[in-house]
Amino acid sequence: MAAVLAGGIIVIWLALSGGRALLNAGGIQLHWPAVLAAPLMLAALETPLFLLTVPDAALLDEARRWPVAGALVALAWLINGAVAGRLWLARRQAA
Repeated sequence: MAAVLAGGIIVIWLALSGGRALLNAGGIQLHWPAVLAAPLMLAALETPLFLLTVPDAALLDEARRWPVAGALVALAWLINGAVAGRLWLARRQAA
């Protein structure tokens, strides 16, 4: 169970940092509403990913599959929401 949770957290982290790195490498700068929306849209994309893949995982007992999928969805929204909140606070404090 810990391996699946750790793997899910790694997926969330890689998606956040990889997306930002690809945008920076391409010289793409997002406008302000998109900066806030991007982490939340990523969480929305990760939600079906976790809900469709984790319950079919052979690594977990059948009784733990849906609770782990739910935990990963909650973590995706928590982590990505925290990133969006941090960006919003940074912009608010700079103004």
